[in-house]
Amino acid sequence: MAKIRHNNILDTVDSVLSVSKKKGIIHLHAEDQQLTGKSLTLNGQEVLHFGTCGYLGLEHHPAVKRGAINAIERYGTQFPMSRTYISNPLYRELEAMVEEMYQAHVVISKNCTLSHLTTIPSIIRQSDLVILDHQAHASIQEAVKKMLSQGVTVEMIRHNNLEMLEDRIKKLRNKHDRIWYMADGVYSMYGDYAPIKEMIALAEKYEQLYLYVDDAHGMSWAGKHGTGYVMSQMEDGLYHKMILTANLGKGFGACGGLSLFPNEEWYHKVNNFGGPLTFSVQIEPATLGAAIASAKIHLSDEIYTYQQELQQKISCFNELLANTALPLVHQNNSPIFFVGTGTMEMGNHLVQELLRDGIYVNLATFPAVPAKNIGIRITISRNNSFEEIAMMVRKLEHNFNNALLETNQTHEKIRKAFKMKPLDAGVSANAAAAQEKSLAIEVYTTIESITKTNWNKYLGHRAMFDWEGMKFLEASFSNNPDIENNWDFRYYVVTDHQGRTVLMTFTVTALHKEDMFAQASVSKAIEKERELNPYYLTSKGMIMGSLFTEGNHMYLDRESSNWQEAIRLLLAEMFREQEREQVCNILLRDFDADDTEMNDFMVNQGFVKIDLPESCVIENLTQQTEIEYVKGLSQKNRRHFVQKIKRYRQCYNVVTKSKLSREELDFAIKLFRNVKNNNFAINSFHFPEKLFQNINDSEAWEFIVLYIKEEYSINKNPVAVCFCHINADKVYSPMLIGMDYEYLMAYGVYRQTLFEVINRANALGCQKINFGISATIEKKRIGAVPYPKVGYYQAKDNFAMEMMEATIAVERE
Repeated sequence: MAKIRHNNILDTVDSVLSVSKKKGIIHLHAEDQQLTGKSLTLNGQEVLHFGTCGYLGLEHHPAVKRGAINAIERYGTQFPMSRTYISNPLYRELEAMVEEMYQAHVVISKNCTLSHLTTIPSIIRQSDLVILDHQAHASIQEAVKKMLSQGVTVEMIRHNNLEMLEDRIKKLRNKHDRIWYMADGVYSMYGDYAPIKEMIALAEKYEQLYLYVDDAHGMSWAGKHGTGYVMSQMEDGLYHKMILTANLGKGFGACGGLSLFPNEEWYHKVNNFGGPLTFSVQIEPATLGAAIASAKIHLSDEIYTYQQELQQKISCFNELLANTALPLVHQNNSPIFFVGTGTMEMGNHLVQELLRDGIYVNLATFPAVPAKNIGIRITISRNNSFEEIAMMVRKLEHNFNNALLETNQTHEKIRKAFKMKPLDAGVSANAAAAQEKSLAIEVYTTIESITKTNWNKYLGHRAMFDWEGMKFLEASFSNNPDIENNWDFRYYVVTDHQGRTVLMTFTVTALHKEDMFAQASVSKAIEKERELNPYYLTSKGMIMGSLFTEGNHMYLDRESSNWQEAIRLLLAEMFREQEREQVCNILLRDFDADDTEMNDFMVNQGFVKIDLPESCVIENLTQQTEIEYVKGLSQKNRRHFVQKIKRYRQCYNVVTKSKLSREELDFAIKLFRNVKNNNFAINSFHFPEKLFQNINDSEAWEFIVLYIKEEYSINKNPVAVCFCHINADKVYSPMLIGMDYEYLMAYGVYRQTLFEVINRANALGCQKINFGISATIEKKRIGAVPYPKVGYYQAKDNFAMEMMEATIAVERE
């Protein structure tokens, strides 16, 4: 199986966050000598703090601080033993108080992440099914991923979609002992709630359904004794089929994770031997002392006073927001609010300007939210005064409207990105002012609308997508019986006021597989589902270039001072097309991996960088002899040529054909499908029959056919056929290859075919070979140079990507 360079999600996240870090809005350090929760000193400036998760401000409560100090004086800075042997004396006191609060059994971990890593593997069995809410916290999802390797089945449903949940229960309840639905009580980005009462009703309806809920952001500011939002929705205490986790950090004012159980059986399973619980260090005495002091507040009427004070400030904020046009994504009475900005550019700009104006808020970015749904997360705490909240709203509105103008955003674009209702008539949207454009863009639906000379001048010399090549593709991918093989072409030409071309490219809108560039093991698992449901995990996407072509598909004059504006015009047209055709995702592809200027610009436009397979090219062919060619290889590759290619050449007859008979073409297609069906490295749909017939009829295509000589085999059929294109600039592109796998290893069929491609291109006087993607190692050995490429991707939501990551075990290739 051919190997390719797969995208690493951590690299993608790093490229996104690096842009914000350069702008000085993340990875900051507070410079205060003393903190009160009201403000922070950042870069030498005091700013009001609207980014805390300490919703009740208990981390600054005198009694909580005294509890920490007293604990250190009595028990030292740590108790360095495993809890399996001995627990710090303060644990028993804290556990008793938490159990009194919740009326449930509790296991206390060092933090909430460790609570999940302790509890989930202890409770979930191989015969169980786990269903994740799409927006369940990353700490839950990470714990669940570890269960995949143990054979546990994991699925994912869209956020709070109980209809989708019930559908999966109905279909899978006879296959599993228990079905666990995992969700958050209060979601950390939008501040919205899980439908707890409806979830319990569903668990009552289906015996197999159990609930695992993380209420980290709901604790303290809601519920009896501050036990949280989830507990506030249950009149009779912890539901008997629910495991609840909560957080002693955030609203509680200390640190630690709680796992709460409705029965002793589950409690003992976790408490006796929960991996991290056993092997991790204990909570420090100071933190335990602070938690005990906070628990005393929670068990008193004082907590209700604090809850009421916070709700008054939340109500105040809601009322003030209602008098603005700010796009509040989800209205609620939790302390978490999300104002959409759409693009990263506007999100970065707004946070930066608010900082300068004395207000700190959180930037909410990918992967916590989709790349097109960037925004700012504002949290209200009891420490914020009514006057400060009012000041923040005024400054937020002012800077938001300025940011719209500075980043060419509008309320309409933002609200559309978040699927929000448009503003009421008469409400000022403060749309970005129309600016005189120095560039113009033309959009065409067929290559015949562009002159051959103009197209080939900018793009025709690069690969098979010269003017005739595009005409060939339009004919091949239209009027086919399968929907995935009918493509909509769009051609974009951006010119300046003098008529000079600044940008030229084309896109294809078509159905594609969401796992196209996923790990091969992921695609294999998904293909099993597609045996019954052929269009499972497929969606309509818009891709620069096409799913058939390879190479740099965009001409861009980087010397022009307007190149960024040219891309903005292109994106605006693509977004309009996206709306018209209900396209789920957009991929702009084949950019240089080291182009940091382009990366920063595209991330700001709401795209994320993804690694694509390397592009392999042989350049500067000069009709050299074989001896000259071999001499140009490295010593290691010369040895490889002698041992793996030259020794087998005597076994082959090689023929170049401009056209195949019907029987020969059918066999060539069969060989190609051998390769396609054995290679999941790039997982795409099968090409239509028409494509192969059009290749056979085209003067721009030819076939390199390899036969095993009679003295070595009785097989008279080809063992390899390479479908090769020659473009208007004599660039040679072996686009497809078919092979007989019975002869692959014994006769080095693939390597021999690569070498014969070089021979043929050399004989034709071609100076360049586009060897395409995949099998980079083999192509490097015959002299190709790999060029790392990246794409810029934007999806309407992250569901498909996160579902694949969370529910399918990746096997080592």
